[in-house]
Amino acid sequence: MPRLIGKQSNNSWYVTLVLIAAIAAAGSLEYLGVINVIPGFGRERLLNEQSSMQSNRT
Repeated sequence: MPRLIGKQSNNSWYVTLVLIAAIAAAGSLEYLGVINVIPGFGRERLLNEQSSMQSNRT
C-alpha cells in the first residue's frame, strides 16, 4: 500500500530497538570483562600471562 503524499515514515521504533541492542551488548561486554568502563562491575578476569606468573612464584 503506498504512503500518503507528504507523510513521513516513523523510524522511532527502529532507532529505539537499535539503542536497546547497543546498550545490552555494551553491558554484556562490561560484565564479561572484555571492556572495563565501570570499575568493580562484572566478573574479575585474569589474563593467562598473569595467572601463569602467579603459579610460577608459588
